[in-house]
Amino acid sequence: MLLVLGTIGLTFNTLIFTRQTFRQTSCVHYFLASTVANYFVVFFILPSRILSDGFSIDPGQYNLFYCKIRFYTYFTAKSLSSWFIVLACFDRRMSSSQNVHLRAFARPSVSRLTIVITTFIGLIFYAYVLYFYEIGPNRSCDSRPGFYSVFNDSVYLIGYSITPPLLMLIFGIWTITNTRRLRRIAPRGRRISILNKRDHTLMLMLFLQVIFITVTTVPHAVQKLYSTLTIDVPKDDYTKAADNVFIVVVRAVSFFNHSCTFYILTLSGKMFREELYRILRKMTCRRPLQATRNNQHLRTLTHAIKCTAADRPVQVKERTAKQNVP
Repeated sequence: MLLVLGTIGLTFNTLIFTRQTFRQTSCVHYFLASTVANYFVVFFILPSRILSDGFSIDPGQYNLFYCKIRFYTYFTAKSLSSWFIVLACFDRRMSSSQNVHLRAFARPSVSRLTIVITTFIGLIFYAYVLYFYEIGPNRSCDSRPGFYSVFNDSVYLIGYSITPPLLMLIFGIWTITNTRRLRRIAPRGRRISILNKRDHTLMLMLFLQVIFITVTTVPHAVQKLYSTLTIDVPKDDYTKAADNVFIVVVRAVSFFNHSCTFYILTLSGKMFREELYRILRKMTCRRPLQATRNNQHLRTLTHAIKCTAADRPVQVKERTAKQNVP
């Protein structure tokens, strides 16, 4: 279900965010970058999790290279997806500043450069996963026990589940405060109203996505840290079964953040829904509309030919009459 929803949602996200209406807004570039990161989660990480959890097929148990690459992509893509939303919140905060130099940060050229730098930092930061992860004695691909495992789960909890939502909340409150201040001092006009409407829509989309990210990521990160800290604690069969069920549930919930962002944005943004409607109308009505235009063009040409043929004898008679006049 998550794979199907993710495929549909990410495809429409890409189509909408690359349209001319959104392409001129720097904030949308971060949404698009987050969508690209989610492609790796949905089409690379999610199928491997489906195979391992649903069918007990895990190539990482036998191939060390696949083991390392899978978890490296897992941590990098999921973290970059959230950090791009943090940058989108920061972009909205800069765009609402009274300082013209700070507002210059909210430009498409700056957003593209920031996305490249952030991606490069994320790829380097999570390079430790390539060293920490290995195939254990029980033929499972996991981080090395002891300090390495605690460090890995702590970074996942702080760098993915706690820090990004906290920064999103701070930048969001900051932006709302700046926006209200600008509304009191800015002159009213049609352009100001349009910009306020667009910013309001983007802020609502960001706010709901922040809540969604927090609810879906924190339980999984807490579960990973809990499992690591209690790995040497004796547990009865009932506790082990409860832990296993909890692991499967929170792991599935964490993928909702990367598969269902399109549906959150569709519910929260009117401008987003309008662009989606235009795309669907263009996809469904393209051929009938083109056929109608061709028929109209053909009828126009036919009518013009008939009119020309009908007028030609009259013109010939007029010429003959003029020639016969002495």
